[in-house]
Amino acid sequence: MYKKPPPKNDPTPLKEAFMKLLRNKRNEPGYFKARTKLVWEKFFGKNVADNTRDLMVRNKKLYVYVNNAPLRNQLMMHREGILKRLNEEFGEDYLEEVVIK
Repeated sequence: MYKKPPPKNDPTPLKEAFMKLLRNKRNEPGYFKARTKLVWEKFFGKNVADNTRDLMVRNKKLYVYVNNAPLRNQLMMHREGILKRLNEEFGEDYLEEVVIK
């Protein structure tokens, strides 16, 4: 008697599987920091990227360390836009706040 094989689930696309592997509770902040660094210059320009000393993600907050005081003030005024743009890039509302230092 012929047995019908169980239905196969569609395999997870390689990119999605790789992203799930990289992102877990232990390294989630590092995952989002890396993703932010990948798009930082593209989204906010070369001048902003050149004057950004460091980016850090902790407790769902993005900390942006800037060398230039006028640029720091300008970024402070656009924190909501930065937050919205990055969360759109991530495809989820991961970041809750952007802190400019």
